[in-house]
This record gives sequence, structure tokens and C-alpha cells, in this order.
Amino acid sequence: MIIEDRSVFDLPSRECASVEKYGEDPVNFIEIFEPVAQSLGQVVLIHGGSWRIEYDLAHLRSYAGALSDAGYRVQLVEYRRTPGFPDNYSDDIRKAIEHCGGGVLIGHSAGGHLALIAPDTTNSALIKGIIALSPLCDLATADKDNTDGGSVRDFLGTAAVNRPDLDPNVRLNVHVPVLIIHGVDDLIVPIEHSRNLYNSYVKAGLDCELIELEKIGHFEPIDYRKAPFEIVLAQLKKLA
Repeated sequence: MIIEDRSVFDLPSRECASVEKYGEDPVNFIEIFEPVAQSLGQVVLIHGGSWRIEYDLAHLRSYAGALSDAGYRVQLVEYRRTPGFPDNYSDDIRKAIEHCGGGVLIGHSAGGHLALIAPDTTNSALIKGIIALSPLCDLATADKDNTDGGSVRDFLGTAAVNRPDLDPNVRLNVHVPVLIIHGVDDLIVPIEHSRNLYNSYVKAGLDCELIELEKIGHFEPIDYRKAPFEIVLAQLKKLA
């Protein structure tokens, strides 16, 4: 029986170097992890958690620390989590990107979704690329299949077909290159969703790559001890 490896939640993490506000809400803040040596570039890191209130950025601090150890200045973003009012999420991410000056976006799960819909005509010049880890990226299919306990319907407050503007598989990003990394053994977000998005990009002639990883579940892509981390670092060298 396959079970999800959740040991990433027990990894030690260090405190950030500083915190900056980018909006008026108490959760409109960014934790900044400075590179340990000369900076190789900037990463804007977006946490997941099914868009639910109870999941904040704490579980990505270990990953942010590992990226800073590898030479990147990391902007770990917190944002309003207001299920049923989805525009707050996307508005906050765009404000955070503008505040920090952009870089390569890395998002996991629901954070991958927010990264994929973030680029627009006003901020695309700030975004060098998107790395989506185990992303919730086909909202219509996820809603229909009740993926992740109905998190899509809770997030949107309506059926996904009523908000095509927030579905990465409908509102394709035409601005920046995309890399999707998804585990074949993901029990929370089926890899078929990323395959659907990749196929949509290919049909549209847009820049997208999908890396499928055998024996990898939903959380290993944010575990710096696992193989996906080296793939991310290799991609960052190309983008940052």
C-alpha cells in the first residue's frame, strides 16, 4: 500500500533574516532568507495547503533555508487564506511579487496554482519563470473529481466552471516559461492533472516542460533531501 511521506513537516528550519510587509492585512508579509554566499538570483516561494486557513508558510521554511544555502535570495510569501473569496489569494501574490521585485516563482500544490495564474501584462517582466511542484492546476477536473476533499469548491466558493479565469488549464500563462514537477505516486493531486495542463500548453505552442518522477508522492517535491530538489536547482541555474 502506498502512503504519502509527510516527514518534510518534521524537518528543522531556521528563522528568516528579515520580514517585510507588502499590504495592510496582518498576513500580508514576506519572510526573507538571504543567500549564504554571493546571490545567484531571487526566488519567490509560495506555500500550498489546499488554500485552507489552517496551513501557513511554516512548512516551507526548511525548503526556503535550503534554497538560500544553495545561493538564492528567497522571498517566502504569506497571503490571505479566505476560502470562498479566491481573488484575495491571487491579488496578494501579485502584490507580493511587485513588492519584492520578482524572480523565479516556485509554488507547491495550491501554491503552484497561485504561481501559475500570477503572471499578467503588468508583472510578467518581473517573473523569470515558474516552477510548479505537485500543482493543483486543472481546477475543473479537480472539482469534478472532488480532489483533495473538495478543496477546489471550498476555495472558489462556486463550481470551477464558473471561474475559468482562475483555472490554470483554461487561463493559460502566455508570459513566462513553466516547469511542472509531479510525482507519479501523488495521492492528493493526481499526476493526470499536470499532464492535462502540459498537453494544453503544448497544443497552444507555449513554453512548458513536465517532469514526472517515479516513486514520488505529493510532499517529496518540497523536501530538500529528495531528488526533486536537485532538479529544481538545475532549473534555477537556467532561469535565475
